Amino acid sequence: MTRPTMADVARVAGVSKGTVSRVLNHHPKVSDAARQEVLAAIELLGYRRNVHARSLATGWNDAIALIVADARDQLFRDPTFFVLIEGVRDGLAGTEANLVLLMGGTDVEDRRTVAYVHAGHVDGLIHLNPYVDDPITEGLADSPLPMVFCGPRPPHALPSANWMVTIQDREGVLQALDHLADQGARKIAMIGGHPRGTSASVRHDAYRAWLGEDYDAELYEPGDYSSESGRQAFERLFDRRPDLDAVFCASDRMAKGAMEAARNRGLTVPDDLLVMGFDDQRLAATTTPQLSTIHQPIRQVGRTAVATLMAALSGASPSDTVFPTSLVVRDSSGVKADASPLPSP
Repeated sequence: MTRPTMADVARVAGVSKGTVSRVLNHHPKVSDAARQEVLAAIELLGYRRNVHARSLATGWNDAIALIVADARDQLFRDPTFFVLIEGVRDGLAGTEANLVLLMGGTDVEDRRTVAYVHAGHVDGLIHLNPYVDDPITEGLADSPLPMVFCGPRPPHALPSANWMVTIQDREGVLQALDHLADQGARKIAMIGGHPRGTSASVRHDAYRAWLGEDYDAELYEPGDYSSESGRQAFERLFDRRPDLDAVFCASDRMAKGAMEAARNRGLTVPDDLLVMGFDDQRLAATTTPQLSTIHQPIRQVGRTAVATLMAALSGASPSDTVFPTSLVVRDSSGVKADASPLPSP
């Protein structure tokens, strides 16, 4: 049986070969009607591009790199990370782009990732967890490839074509702290994220700014977003400052660990201690008491990161995207309310 060609797709769809090519390459200047006709013809004919031939002819690889700065910290343990990757998968649905996972964390892994990108194996980059001092991003500063950050931009040299898709980290922290203060908290501790993370840095700065002259370094502890780090951080905080009456955690999992540690110290949440998380993971509605938190549309961040990168690859001029956060009030912050439904991803 003869393999269908692009010309066959164009004939069945009633469009030009150029239009078929633009649809296949995700070019924005194609009408919705023409795009649907081409996609229907592709499905009918079972058309598949000769990717190797296309790569030789155009220099395109149909491959997107997903960069993880330090996979050991998050990739296989953090549900939020999985949701973010699911969003990336959503965004790639209906495209022919392959996803290449590149992981850093050690000097060898960082150099290998940079070398792989510079060797021309991928068309664009999505960075899932940028660091303030990220050697991968620094090593790609002279790369011509477009890069999208899922989080605030790192402060060092970046590729010339770069965008960020992130959330209102600062506003989310302020929402949490305002809520705790409204509930009567006066000594609010914070368990922050990985000290190198760009989002963690923004959240810590927001906490310091909110407290102003009342900022007390003894009321801050970093964590790594895991339950265990939340438990250990609370133990250190409570040893130093047993007068604390609230703790805001930069992830729901750390908040869960903090609540467990508080119970082990004889404290009752929320009677003796108010607790807030950040993420609105599913576990937030299953803890005892149910966890007040800050919702972030993390799956939408992944989807939008792909859309931004695809737009850049097609020659368009995308913009940064910053999603709002929202306060989700449950029992752990002292408000007896029905469990808020978790918004859909």
